[in-house]
Amino acid sequence: MKILNTLILFLFSVLAIGQPSDALTAAQIVDSSLSFCGGEKQIAQIHSSTITYLLIQPDKSTAIITEKRKTGNKYVQSILSMTHVPQTTYFDSKKLTSVNGSSLIQVDDLQMMEEIKLKTYAQIQFGYKMLGYQLSRLADKKFQNFDCYVITAKSSTGYTTMNFFDKTNFRLLMVAYPNGNKSLMIDYTIKDSVLFNSYIINTFANSDNQQALQLQQIELNANISDLWFTCPYTDQVYTPVHIKTGAFESTNGDKVVFTRTEQSQDYYNEQGKVILRRFLKWTTHDTYGLVDEKAIRDTNTSAESEILVRIISWDDNEYVCHWIAGEYTDTQDYKVRK
Repeated sequence: MKILNTLILFLFSVLAIGQPSDALTAAQIVDSSLSFCGGEKQIAQIHSSTITYLLIQPDKSTAIITEKRKTGNKYVQSILSMTHVPQTTYFDSKKLTSVNGSSLIQVDDLQMMEEIKLKTYAQIQFGYKMLGYQLSRLADKKFQNFDCYVITAKSSTGYTTMNFFDKTNFRLLMVAYPNGNKSLMIDYTIKDSVLFNSYIINTFANSDNQQALQLQQIELNANISDLWFTCPYTDQVYTPVHIKTGAFESTNGDKVVFTRTEQSQDYYNEQGKVILRRFLKWTTHDTYGLVDEKAIRDTNTSAESEILVRIISWDDNEYVCHWIAGEYTDTQDYKVRK
């Protein structure tokens, strides 16, 4: 059986490309990797995605990472935690902005711009092809448990990654970035016939620290408002009065109607009766905590009884936010009721 499996794998590497593995070009290896991921045609059908990970830091503390993308065009990442400063990265296809707590950074570094453009693709190999990266094959690399093809991918600006593909199935196992950091793709799952990495280990240059990402949920081809990708700030982080307080209604998911004051959020049923009250406290200029009135009355101190909400973006008529409560998390769009 072992001989048969070895033969099958050898035939796959020959037949999938049409020539022995030693003669494969870099482009052929990337094409085969895309085939393993579900095929370029299937991957190209993904026009938008929302992917959520549990982030486990070196000190074992955790956060939630939610990424939204319009494939090849726009990207936003929100990192939200009960113990760490919240972070948001916005890319609207032209401008890259980072918000770390109350610090606002307009990014114009070419290397970081190339990196974020790649992030607009859920499969980095697809990004290499669509962005016209130059692919080159290096000497193969054998590790303890894997034998790998090694490919460099270089953008027109010089941004270069090194990529390691499993010789048995062409799965991308590791990416080394120009700054010395690495991402190791440990496990994967299949969604709509396309491969997504479900367990990733990130390592850092000149450090023994490791960061783990565990996939929580994937949503594909849902309508994502452009507001998610638009940084609303010019020189400082703040929440305007018309978003900080007022009446609001959800525009995606189940219908939710509430009013927000400086002290609470009151939720209403269709008859206009208050059905739930959550007390509110702002923790930063764009983030606030909520606790159910009932949880306080019942002295419920479970992690799920406290909700942390970060307002990601807003305009005159609506806002979008990311929230966490214990092991639960989601994003939500709201409109201002006038």
